[in-house]
Amino acid sequence: MSDRILFYGAAKGRGVVCSVDGNNNIADVTVIPEGSFAKDWTQITALSGDRILFYGAAKGRGVICSVDDNNNIADVTVIPEGSFAKDWTQITALSGDRILFYGAAKGRGVICSVDDNNNIADVTVIPEGSFAKDWTQITALSGDRILFYGAAKGRGVICSVDDNNNIADVTVIPEGSFAKDWTQITALSGDRILFYGAAKGRGVICSVDDNNNIADVTVIPEGSFAKDWTEVSFLRPPESRLGVGRSAHSSFA
Repeated sequence: MSDRILFYGAAKGRGVVCSVDGNNNIADVTVIPEGSFAKDWTQITALSGDRILFYGAAKGRGVICSVDDNNNIADVTVIPEGSFAKDWTQITALSGDRILFYGAAKGRGVICSVDDNNNIADVTVIPEGSFAKDWTQITALSGDRILFYGAAKGRGVICSVDDNNNIADVTVIPEGSFAKDWTQITALSGDRILFYGAAKGRGVICSVDDNNNIADVTVIPEGSFAKDWTEVSFLRPPESRLGVGRSAHSSFA
């Protein structure tokens, strides 16, 4: 089965679900018209069980939606205004139904659990100053690894995260190693990563091996993508990333 990717554009509240096959061919599958989505979502991440978390920083609100095999997206659990902190700039799902929230302004974070009933609870608080403050994209990879990317310097780091939520640098990717115009990054199946640059509507699909070597596989030329996508999220997280749900209580980051 092909992977699915959700592209979301905040300005018009529109989206599209695309397929990406094993040869990195990307095709529109379901167009989601203007006005279908709220326009204030600032982060979107896929969870296990064909669920999606939408987060809006301005109001600290969210919603967990379901997505079926026909790409129908429906609200399941509404998370009211003020439930979340408002300074999260990146959110990504980890294995074991955990979610990493990162706030660039203070270099802080929290790892939360989410259970099968969509209850979200803090598990590990990561204090201010623990993270660098220049990360602009974060995505989980297979094998309990996380890729951090900083656009300003074209730098990155691949970290490990263990079952106790300890995060450690594994491979530092020096300044200038990445292009600086990537605005969205999401992992795909098969140890692939999709990079998207809004300014030129361009992209690249890269491979990442077990030694954290990243290499271009398929270059997606300028103009191939629309330029208004503000969030791009993989909808079928690989099993190596997202596992069985954990028990949690109803409190939020």
